[in-house]
Amino acid sequence: MSGRVIELAELSSPELDSLDSENTLFVLVMSPLEVHGPHLPLGTDVQVAEEVRDRAIAKLHERRPELDFVFFPSYYMGSDTIPGSLEVNSKALSYMLKSTAGFLADRGFRYLLVVDNHGGPRHQIATAKAVKRLFERRDFHIIAPFLHFYRRMVENDPELLEHLGAGPGACGDTDDCHGGLNETSLMLCAYPGKVSPKWKELERTAINRRRWPSLLLGTVGRALKALGLHEMGEDVGYIGVMLCWVTEKDPPTYIGEPRAASPEAGDRMLDAFSEEAAGAVGEALDGKAPFYTPIGWSLRFLEPSL
Repeated sequence: MSGRVIELAELSSPELDSLDSENTLFVLVMSPLEVHGPHLPLGTDVQVAEEVRDRAIAKLHERRPELDFVFFPSYYMGSDTIPGSLEVNSKALSYMLKSTAGFLADRGFRYLLVVDNHGGPRHQIATAKAVKRLFERRDFHIIAPFLHFYRRMVENDPELLEHLGAGPGACGDTDDCHGGLNETSLMLCAYPGKVSPKWKELERTAINRRRWPSLLLGTVGRALKALGLHEMGEDVGYIGVMLCWVTEKDPPTYIGEPRAASPEAGDRMLDAFSEEAAGAVGEALDGKAPFYTPIGWSLRFLEPSL
């Protein structure tokens, strides 16, 4: 039998080992408990990722009917969270992913889909390092589509913006990066009962880019690009902008304009993200190596995991 959705925690060891290793996709949701303004729950990133997971599995059920899907319990953990949130060291995140994938590889399985909704730089870099390590050493596929999808959001990918019917500042980029229009729309679509009515009153907030981190690192980034190190220059400039926000004495707990959100915008974003996830699984099943270069990858030496 195929097409089943199974909870890993409900399986016995012999039941787990009886699954077809080539046609079983394990699925893990992983994101932090993080402050998302005064209007969204701390579990927003996990809740959004669970909705993306379910939509992606529905797409894969149609395209790959031979697959069974085994769900891990959702993991509430993440690095580079905003002040007031639950912060987990990125090394712990990397160890968790490597040990989880190792557990599956030891039993002969090959595919783990990690559904995430958190853009913290060290969080993403640690994930990408785990992906690379497991594929090179165990021929095991950790499929982590948000590493690429988030880059598309930040860089205002034209194809993504066309799909969303949106422009810059409304797609989860640096002007809408946390608890703003995008994430409020996602929650209004997926879990409207969990969104406080306050969202209708929340005006736009923005990162103050005139502070020292952006001024300093922006200058360094431009110098790096002038030397031909374009990717590193972009990454340094991006880190500078993010540091402008989180190093404020009382940083805003959301960036963007929640009151401009809509369930329709959330539905379009959820469809785009779940399509990216389903497509990445298909590529892995077809043999494509699962390597990613998330935002900040050129600075991966600053992230402590191996």
